[in-house]
Amino acid sequence: MVAMEVKHLNTTWVKPETRLHGKIPLTIFDRASADMHIASILVYDAPTASNTKIKLALAKALTYYPVLAGKLSGQPPVVVLDDEAGAPVSEMSVEGNLEDFLPFKPTPELSILHPYTQETNPLLMVQLTRFACGGLVLGLSANHAVADGQSMSNFYVTWSQLIMEKEVSPIPTHGRSVLRPRDPPMPEYPHQNMEFSMSPPSDDQPPEIYEGAIENVQVHYSYDFIMKLKERPETKHSTFECLLSHLWKKVTAARGLDDQVITRARVSVNGRPRLGVSGDYFGNLVLTAFPAAKVKDLVQEDVGYGARLIKEAVGQTGSEYFQSFVDFGELYKDKALYPSAGPDGATLSTDLEVDSWLGFQFHQVDMGGGAPRLFMPSWIPVEGLAIIAPTPSPEKAAGPSDRWRSGVDITVTLLPEHAAAFEKIAYSID
Repeated sequence: MVAMEVKHLNTTWVKPETRLHGKIPLTIFDRASADMHIASILVYDAPTASNTKIKLALAKALTYYPVLAGKLSGQPPVVVLDDEAGAPVSEMSVEGNLEDFLPFKPTPELSILHPYTQETNPLLMVQLTRFACGGLVLGLSANHAVADGQSMSNFYVTWSQLIMEKEVSPIPTHGRSVLRPRDPPMPEYPHQNMEFSMSPPSDDQPPEIYEGAIENVQVHYSYDFIMKLKERPETKHSTFECLLSHLWKKVTAARGLDDQVITRARVSVNGRPRLGVSGDYFGNLVLTAFPAAKVKDLVQEDVGYGARLIKEAVGQTGSEYFQSFVDFGELYKDKALYPSAGPDGATLSTDLEVDSWLGFQFHQVDMGGGAPRLFMPSWIPVEGLAIIAPTPSPEKAAGPSDRWRSGVDITVTLLPEHAAAFEKIAYSID
């Protein structure tokens, strides 16, 4: 990316159009999520709506999603809504044309295009960067402790609908009553040792922190490549299972791990369909499946081997497991819990954590002139993470019904020596 000079124009504190007051407790799913901001970037060609119109629509959107205007406080944590509730919006300008700086690469330098905080609050931060050509980069940073990816995707769509002066649909669901524990609660799994630790991080063995720069590698897998992967397994597996198996296998090989080491793919599992909760539910409602394999077996076997392990592990993280977690949350709602998710700079070492953005509605996030030409995560300071997103189509941004049509873009975070090895083998099918 060509060196970019970004000029700060102003920062406005955007408050919900309708003020709400009170305290909203986090659910057990929220408490299991990392208290860290996730940054994403959406790129738009001119024309787009004015910054004023975008901010006015944001004030309306925060009325539908008030949690994002609040602040975290206390232990167990709650979201506090008061007269100061809102989200900061920074307006920036760049003298050059947008095209001069593309394509964007996920490096630490990309942080100039989105707001960033190492603190819990504000929960939502926005940056509008305008280029001389009229192009817009929308930089977003949201705290994972209050919303998962599907929730944030829904929020961005609502925001877009309000910019376009359309009816908001669907109306988000916030009621925690949809997460109903059994009477009496009967957790059947040791969640206090899986999703959580019962002791503060300082009392446990500290996570391994890598002091150097973690590289974010981008790969694109075309539709044809993905279909070739699907032809490999002897038994039928989903497109996602085959793609993830290939990725897990190549990352493991690139790391050069000992043959007898156990590696896991940490796969996010959406609890909405498993608990019968509407897709417009706002908050976190995701748990993790942990398919595991010996390095030797995963690397030497066909892609169908890993796909089978993934399918089995996700299948085991079903409605019973989610209900057990809801019951656990009821029993521990007043107790201090510490999520097992690692901090910035942590290395997952033998594991690969996979987050899929394939079902998110980025293609509907219209800032007044059409779908974004590009959406991507910013640089990620955690080793061992993979984010899978649909490649935007030049004709029409890919939606959920044809999410594989243009292929997928994957960002993988690795140590520098492993990143170089991964890039050499990422496209080999064996």
